[in-house]
Amino acid sequence: MCNHILSNVIFVSLLVILSYAIDDELYEGSQCMLEDGKTGICKKLTDCPMRIREVQQGIRHSASTGRCGFSDFIEIVCCPIMNFERKVLLRPADIACQEYGNNSATTKEDKNLSLHIFNGKLAMSNEFPYVVALGYENDNISEPIKYNCGGSLISSQHVLTAAHCVSNINEKVPIEVRLGNEDIQSIESNVQRIPISDIIYHPKYKRSTQYNDVAILRLKTKIQVSKTTKPICLQTKSLRSLKITPRTSLIVIGWGATSFDAENSVKLRKTPSLSIVSKEECEKHYIGHPRLPNGIDDNFICAMDNNASRRADACQGDSGGPLLMMTEKGDSVIGITAFGNTCGSPAPGVYTAIYSYLDWIEEHVWTNKNEKKNVVKTGFFNITITFQ
Repeated sequence: MCNHILSNVIFVSLLVILSYAIDDELYEGSQCMLEDGKTGICKKLTDCPMRIREVQQGIRHSASTGRCGFSDFIEIVCCPIMNFERKVLLRPADIACQEYGNNSATTKEDKNLSLHIFNGKLAMSNEFPYVVALGYENDNISEPIKYNCGGSLISSQHVLTAAHCVSNINEKVPIEVRLGNEDIQSIESNVQRIPISDIIYHPKYKRSTQYNDVAILRLKTKIQVSKTTKPICLQTKSLRSLKITPRTSLIVIGWGATSFDAENSVKLRKTPSLSIVSKEECEKHYIGHPRLPNGIDDNFICAMDNNASRRADACQGDSGGPLLMMTEKGDSVIGITAFGNTCGSPAPGVYTAIYSYLDWIEEHVWTNKNEKKNVVKTGFFNITITFQ
């Protein structure tokens, strides 16, 4: 009898496959969102009693929710996490974070969160050992490498940045990363400059829009972990489920311009603590934006400095750098600097939400996958750019 039921389940799955297309497919073992908003885990339909009951009751069909994808013609569904599963379920990013230890380098004096980039202040020595500058080939002989974007070191060999920093109308591709010192011109021994071997940008990123603006750089060699250089944790909870309190500091760091018409800073700077701006309020500032045909969606985080006389903000050159959530437990990357209006304007800065792309990031950083690759020649190194 049980075998007969399971056969019917598989048969129904085959019918579903023929009548339903999935835009954002998840994989078996991925975390997913249940209909009640709780976190589930993607499983084969035949391994999920709740979804089997839906089939038996005739209420599961091609338009049903709670679907992750398909594997060998078997439907992968979003299944509730049992209590014993919940205790052991850890994302690859969470496991990596445990290995990194507490990343907080903020001093006790700064724990009052008055963290003073545009109208920001200089970062302290070793305060952000995970921040990375992306180096581009430059025609100026006196300055052969120019650093125009930022990034976050998320493993010993991977950097997270914005896709528009690696795929843009200027055809500028970074060839190296620089880390280990807040001064971009420093020649101290703690500075590490490492060539980039692979550039992977999100398969749904398009230059014509601001959506899916996320990319991963694989370094040619692993970094040397030290107090001045070490990876940072990714925030694996959604903004909706996070408890943002007055003691939660959200800041942006980078080597961007310190005023709208200035050159990039040679010293790493940080904003004061920023405030989250609601999607609805943020949308008002970007209505009709030609690169946002669908408006501000849930894959963005909007934030701004509420001090109207100061309006600290990300600026040119900060793209790709992290939006950080800093707590007493440690620092984590919650967003990637994406875009905004003019530096320090009343409009919120907009950041790509890490949570929306965790599955994709984890797949390329902490799991192995064979991919089709095209090699792009540069003046210094061979860089592999992955197209999916």
